[in-house]
Amino acid sequence: MILITGASGHIGKRMANRFLKDGIDFMGIDCANNPDLPEQRFKLMDIRDSSIGALIEKNGIDSIIHLAFCTKPKLAAATRDDIDLNGSQNIIDCAAQKGIKNIVFASSGRVYGDLQKEGGMHDRDGNYLNPQDDFYARNKIKAEKMFLKAGDDSGMRVAALRLAIVCWKGGGAGMGDMFKSASKSGRFITLGDKNPPIQLVHVNDVIDACLHALGKEGIFDIASEGTMSLLELFSEAARLGGAKPSPIKLPEKITLGAVSLLWKLGLCPIPPLYLKMYGYDITRDLSKTIAELGKPQFTIQQILQEIVEG
Repeated sequence: MILITGASGHIGKRMANRFLKDGIDFMGIDCANNPDLPEQRFKLMDIRDSSIGALIEKNGIDSIIHLAFCTKPKLAAATRDDIDLNGSQNIIDCAAQKGIKNIVFASSGRVYGDLQKEGGMHDRDGNYLNPQDDFYARNKIKAEKMFLKAGDDSGMRVAALRLAIVCWKGGGAGMGDMFKSASKSGRFITLGDKNPPIQLVHVNDVIDACLHALGKEGIFDIASEGTMSLLELFSEAARLGGAKPSPIKLPEKITLGAVSLLWKLGLCPIPPLYLKMYGYDITRDLSKTIAELGKPQFTIQQILQEIVEG
């Protein structure tokens, strides 16, 4: 049986519904309710709760897919760390105590950050990581290290999956929803001359990757095959929606300065980091992932079409 943490989140609820449909034996937990799941498949539970060990033992759980993580940009650092890091450590401790064999940790491609600047770090595979002030990505790196070390120490098979921008039919939290908006109005923002290549991943391919990674070990980049530039993606989304692409070019330094000030004053819902990421090239070679976990079903063009048509 598989334990899904974060079973009420964007990926978790879709994973749980897919497992129900496919007859995969699982139990989901989350601190937010998931009314779509039958009672025997869901437990309202915080990942910091030590009684997760008893849940594992009672249900005969032998594998964990750990999705639960803080995504809200405005959250006190102490609260974020408590949930992300202490929560992950609790999952590790309960897993080790109860003889869990396999853990898949859903990390993020955001850990790569700004590869053009100094001051970053290298992971165990030699990849350069430079998330700078992206606290979500920094905690993902810390949690990756915790899980991979636990695998080394305990013999659990641990896989860390670094997800590209996750999208689904009709949108996706963040950029997927922006593509959907551009398909209706044609309007989208560009920042200075920034136009990096982008990789997307369909949520169904994320679910497949998590399943296929059970029993595997190491770090895997999860994305669709192929890339498109930021400008190409937004323009194609507009065209697919029947709108004329109408980019709004904003000066980089002035825009980032204004957004930073408004963010600090609580007058802007978008943190400056999200605009900075417009310029990051975090595309990855997928040959290792495809060789060990299989080829993704959805191309980047198919993902975009599903976003617009959904």
